[in-house]
This record gives sequence, C-alpha cells and structure tokens, in this order.
Amino acid sequence: MMKKENTLKTNKEKARHGDIFLPVNSYHCLIPFTYRELALHWHEEMEITLIQDGTSDYKVGQKVFEANAGDIILIPPYCTHSACEIPGKTMISDSMVFHPDYLGANNQDLSASKYLRPMAEGQLLMQEVIRDGDEGYAEIKDTFIRALDCFKNKQPFYEMLLKEKLLHILILLFSYGYIRESDDSHITSENRRHIKSALEYITDHYSEKLSISEMAQLAGFSENYFMSLFRQYVGMSCIQYVNHYRIQKAAHALEETTKSVSEIAMIHGFDNISYFNLQFRRTFGMTPREFRSKRK
Repeated sequence: MMKKENTLKTNKEKARHGDIFLPVNSYHCLIPFTYRELALHWHEEMEITLIQDGTSDYKVGQKVFEANAGDIILIPPYCTHSACEIPGKTMISDSMVFHPDYLGANNQDLSASKYLRPMAEGQLLMQEVIRDGDEGYAEIKDTFIRALDCFKNKQPFYEMLLKEKLLHILILLFSYGYIRESDDSHITSENRRHIKSALEYITDHYSEKLSISEMAQLAGFSENYFMSLFRQYVGMSCIQYVNHYRIQKAAHALEETTKSVSEIAMIHGFDNISYFNLQFRRTFGMTPREFRSKRK
C-alpha cells in the first residue's frame, strides 16, 4: 500500500552535472554500448546534444522522433526526456548539460528576467530538434562544438570563455525562434512541480501497488485533472508511464541477474505474469525469456 505524505517528494535525476563552482558537464555516448535505453527522466539543467553519427529514438516532452547524424537536440530544464537504441543501429553523440544559474538566470537584471529565468522555469517553448538546413543551423552547431572543445580542453580562462559560448548559443536560439514565448496557459510552474514530484514518487515506489486516486490526492488534484495534466506534461498516461518504468527496470534485471522471470515480474510491481509478458512484448517486441537469451 502506498504510504501517504503531505506532499509528493520533490527530487530529480540523481546524476551530478558538474559542481557548485562549475555546474556544467559533457557526455560522449555510443549506443548501444553506453546504454540501450535511457529511461524517461528530468533534471533542472538544460541539455544540448549533437548526434555525431548514426541514429536512435528520442522522446523530448511529448515529441517522439528519430534522431540522425547532424541533429541538434534541445532539452530545456525540467523537461522529461528519454532515448533508446533502434535495434541493429548505433549512434554516437556529444552532450553538454549546464545549469541556467551558471549563465545568470538568478540575477536581478533584464537579461535574466526577460530570457534566462523564464527559460529556466519552463515558461518558454523550446524546439526539440534542429536539423541541417534549418535557419541558423551551421552557426548553432559551430558554437556548440566550440563550447564543447572549450570545456574539454580547459584552455586559459576557459571558465569565462565557456560561459560566453553557452550564452552565445542561447542568443542564437532566441534569435532564430527556437526558444519563444509559450501560448500554453494550462501547465503552470506549480503544475509542473507537482507532475515532476509524481514522476519522482513513481521512481521511488514503482515496485509497490500504485493508485492513481492516491497519487492525485497527494498532488492536490482531482483524479481526472491529475490524469489529464500528467498526459499533457509527460506525453503518455500515468498508467502507461508506470508500466514503461517498471518494464525498463525489469529488463535490466533480466540482463544483470539470474532471477526467474516470474520473480523479476513480482519484484518490479507486476503481480500478474501474463500482464507482465504482454507489456514486455509491447515494449521490446519479444518475450522476457527471448530478451534474456539475446543478451547473453
């Protein structure tokens, strides 16, 4: 039974993206070797990814798309996102993750109040992917590569140079309309906070019997409003998300342990093995046993 709390626990992705003095980090990924599936998650930093080669599936907010070589993927702060391999294909990418406060989002000046803080608080729309041929693409890509090189090589005064280049990227994104004002008045900052808290609650309690009505109550919403808001923010129903999260965790257990399929199903929140098999096949196109045999 899900334990009631006054408010849903507010947390985020556990990974540390830099430190308090330089809240920036870079990641070089090779699918399927770095990961096969990056489960749906969020963090308070902004993330920019350049697909260097290959292809993979991405989900940013409610947009699902295939990312290909040359694509620039934009993930705003607090936006749920995931990525996974396309069977038989590889993908190489470089990402930079940085906290908006590093660029002055919490300052008391016009650039912070007009641009950086609204972006950091999720009040602006951000285009999910920029492709070769789109306006400003070459300039944005070149500036990103320069920022990545600056961070990796740490040349003299790189701390200031890096800040300059990241700000330049944001200026370009605003200038070319890839970051713009939102006409969505339904998802307020407060609503976003409640949905992010619900996602974290699921992360912490996915193996338990989760109730939509109790989660809605903990969030302070009616059940219907909670379900509508969850779908609007995450791009799938709460039940679909819970099943997705449980299946991904179960898949890792199939790869990394020798526990039986039925035991793994029970551990990861499925008390019906037939339903577990059905959901697993829908996600991976094969049974759990077939999945395990292919990963050996």
